[in-house]
Amino acid sequence: MDTQSKSERFIGNEHSKNTAATRVGIEIIIPVLNEEDTIGGVIDDISKLGDKEFVVSIVVIDGGSTDDTINICKHKNVKLVFQKGKGKGNAMKEAVETHTTADIVVFMDGDGTYPVSELKSIVLPVLQDDADMVVGSRIMGKKEKGALAVFNSFGNKIFNKSINFAMKSSVTDSLSGYRALYRKTFRDLVLFSDSFDIEVEMTVEALSQGYRVLEIPISYGARKGDSKSKLHPINDGVKIAKTLLFILMNVNPLKFFSVIALAFFAAGMYPGAYVLHEKITTGEIVSMPSVVFSSLLFVTGTTSLVVGMLSELVVRSRRRLEYLLKKNHFGN
Repeated sequence: MDTQSKSERFIGNEHSKNTAATRVGIEIIIPVLNEEDTIGGVIDDISKLGDKEFVVSIVVIDGGSTDDTINICKHKNVKLVFQKGKGKGNAMKEAVETHTTADIVVFMDGDGTYPVSELKSIVLPVLQDDADMVVGSRIMGKKEKGALAVFNSFGNKIFNKSINFAMKSSVTDSLSGYRALYRKTFRDLVLFSDSFDIEVEMTVEALSQGYRVLEIPISYGARKGDSKSKLHPINDGVKIAKTLLFILMNVNPLKFFSVIALAFFAAGMYPGAYVLHEKITTGEIVSMPSVVFSSLLFVTGTTSLVVGMLSELVVRSRRRLEYLLKKNHFGN
């Protein structure tokens, strides 16, 4: 689009556009857990914002804080709710489903790492109908030294490359927790994640449904005071990876299983070539284990390819059924 900045990046653009209202209610949803050092400052910074085009309100959903987070929020002009389940993903879904009626929801962490001053740049593309979901990309913007751990950055790159390979997209920050979208769009996403993996799931789900996802660069700061990250690099990394694999298997199974099949075929080439060379040079095959091993790899590769084709058929049939159901529902 002509109005799109060069630093902004569209990931998808197939879904039909939303119609922005003249005056739109915006709810900022902040999941918290022991953020006494930062949540007060985040709320104060949001409260200082103002715009004639929309009304901003705040929902803080607490996941069981044991520090002074709850008392701080009680003295602020926010809606404080107590999470029924556990995990960031559950907090976000519960907040949208139960505790807000706003047109647009903005997700933001309570640790002060995401810039409140850039809220308007996150919301504006949705308001102007230039995107269905806007994601603040830490990778495209400026980061304070030490703000993003090396291990987390490495994992983020792997997840982004996997998504881009499967979805033919250009995701730069699938783990960003700073994003804005219409509430009805969020409710249209099929989300199962209950923890930090929900951000990856939101990205892939939005792309798979054809929503226009726009990344814009944001500044990303280091944690303030004694605030500590709730993300455990190993445990949560494995959980996110499992979620991503499950999603990709359901979104683009043929490509997923084709990669696996290719790996097995490639592995079977060496023992197969060795046996063939032995037969040509000596006239007989002596290395029977190589024959068995090579055959097993080729059969496994073929099986993976067949599974991928059958899974692709199931996924395409499901998508067609979903399309027909939506068409009939909205048509009536």
